[in-house]
Amino acid sequence: MQIPSNEGQKKKQGFILIITLAFLVVLLILLGSTMGWIISNSKVTRRNNEYTSSQYAAEGATEKALGQMEYDWLAGTLGNASVYTGLVPTNTSDWPVQYVFSDGSGDTNQMAISIGQQTTNWQALPSPYAGLKAYLTPVTITATATPIHQRFGVPATVSQTFDLTEIPIFQYLIFYNMNLEIAAAQSLTVNGPVFSNAGIWTAQNLTFNSTVWAVQKAVNGGTDPFVSYSGSGSSTYTMRGQPVSGVNHVTMPIAGTNNNPTTVEGILQWPPSSFSLGSAAAFTRSGEVYLANYADLIISNAASGVSMATPTGTNIFAYYVDPSQPAVSNQYNFCSSITWITNDYYIITNVGKGTKSILTNSLPPASQWTNSGNVYRVWYAGYSFLTNATFVDWREGWTAGSGKRVQAVQLDVTNFNKWLANPAGGSNYNAMCNADKNHDIGGVYIYNSIPLSGTVLPAVRIINGSQLFGSYGLSIATPQPLYVQGDFNVTDGSGHSDAGTKSTAHSYPASFLADAITILSSSWKDSTTTKDPNSSSQTTIHAACLEGIVESDQNIKNPSDDSNYSGGVENFLRLLESWGTLYYNGSIVVMFPSEYATNRWRQTGNYYDAPTRNWSFDTNFTVRAKLPPFTPDMKTTVRGTWSGSGT
Repeated sequence: MQIPSNEGQKKKQGFILIITLAFLVVLLILLGSTMGWIISNSKVTRRNNEYTSSQYAAEGATEKALGQMEYDWLAGTLGNASVYTGLVPTNTSDWPVQYVFSDGSGDTNQMAISIGQQTTNWQALPSPYAGLKAYLTPVTITATATPIHQRFGVPATVSQTFDLTEIPIFQYLIFYNMNLEIAAAQSLTVNGPVFSNAGIWTAQNLTFNSTVWAVQKAVNGGTDPFVSYSGSGSSTYTMRGQPVSGVNHVTMPIAGTNNNPTTVEGILQWPPSSFSLGSAAAFTRSGEVYLANYADLIISNAASGVSMATPTGTNIFAYYVDPSQPAVSNQYNFCSSITWITNDYYIITNVGKGTKSILTNSLPPASQWTNSGNVYRVWYAGYSFLTNATFVDWREGWTAGSGKRVQAVQLDVTNFNKWLANPAGGSNYNAMCNADKNHDIGGVYIYNSIPLSGTVLPAVRIINGSQLFGSYGLSIATPQPLYVQGDFNVTDGSGHSDAGTKSTAHSYPASFLADAITILSSSWKDSTTTKDPNSSSQTTIHAACLEGIVESDQNIKNPSDDSNYSGGVENFLRLLESWGTLYYNGSIVVMFPSEYATNRWRQTGNYYDAPTRNWSFDTNFTVRAKLPPFTPDMKTTVRGTWSGSGT
């Protein structure tokens, strides 16, 4: 009997076992590799998560410092870098991970902050301020955050840059710190940037060829959202994407962080005690926000006597302001940096003859006053370029049924130019100004001390201003209403005139800053007491204008009454006549509600009839050297780069 062998079967089974074991080894290797990869990847993920969390923490530290610096910048209280380096997050008990913050150089509980020097030249700004230029102060904030009680303790460093920005306000064609409304009755082309720190409403007959931005909502056409007043159509915007709503606001230096219009109006008032006239604080950057402190000349008057056709006494005073010059000792000086300017204009009486004489720079010596029986007495002492004026304003009087009497301190620009050039007048002061401030006298602050009443409006008036003294220009600031009569700043004395044109080739930098600004035509007569006097003349004004308005009022009970409307940008310059043509080349800035000239706008045919408006932006204001004296700077911040790094 033959017994079969199972040796082949055994070999076959052994081979299968070997193959199985090999697969198991491979699987174990793959499993080990997978587990190793998972463990390694888990470590990498955890490290990455720690890094990302550290980066967020470092960014939070830089944002905390950035936010505080931005707030202080807008409020005018920015400190040096050391004030902010310690502003690392401290109240972090509710954070899931705790961190140690450092400046990247081993110093803990602080950041590295660098505040650079302000640029001496204008820099172009990015969107949303494209087209504008500004002075920039670069800031870099760097913080490192290292987690504690974590497995890896991965640190991260974040660095942010931003610019503290000052934008000269007269670069805008139209800037409103309040709601901006415009519904022109005739075609008007707006060639320049437009901005509102509130909302914007535009309507018919308008073409905008530049940017139009609003911090709140910009509305085109329909009913004015700020008041019950309707337009008859919509505006045309030639730039793509305009108008733009929801942009960042910009802040006046005096306003802190909220742009409160009443606060902004303070730049025209006497400075507060903390920055009082002539004090050391008055001549700091914060003190010179108040234009009386920044002025070259301060002019004021007594509270009585200025309304007389022939003044008596000494009721107008002029002071030269210069912290580098000691004051001349006399009874009128009240501090070392403000010098009373000697009178150059007198009205005297000859008692012996009973007549009155006017002498300019030629008052006889006192030793001759009694010679030959002539007894001279000073009736009035003043200045050849400053007088008094009285006239009627029907816009301010229509609610009472009669024009309101304006009592104005009047500056004659032609005589002012002569005074500045006269060795017996103001040339010495002008020379001081050039030596100490590197420019001619050009910033004039005028305060009218006459009390405001129901029948009397204190004001300032500018006359004979077709040519200014020199290339530095002239700016007039007053907290009261300002009136400008006739052409202003239309020739440089070269024999060429820009009157009746949109050209400013022959003008100098100029601005008006006041409670309200009214233009009186070249044919205006103070003797006129009837409303809406006829004026067929052409008048040209070349000056930036910053002023207040009477805002639109939703609370007026009769919505059909046009007096609830502000009058819009088209009536930003107030008028009192039946007009011909008004050329205006400048910058339109409205910052606050008027406090003196507070009567509401009325439709044409009441106290005025609208002119043909030929208005343009003065492109000279896009050149730094051609900005007017007294140009305020607005503040904002512009973000730059962001970078992160770690290990």
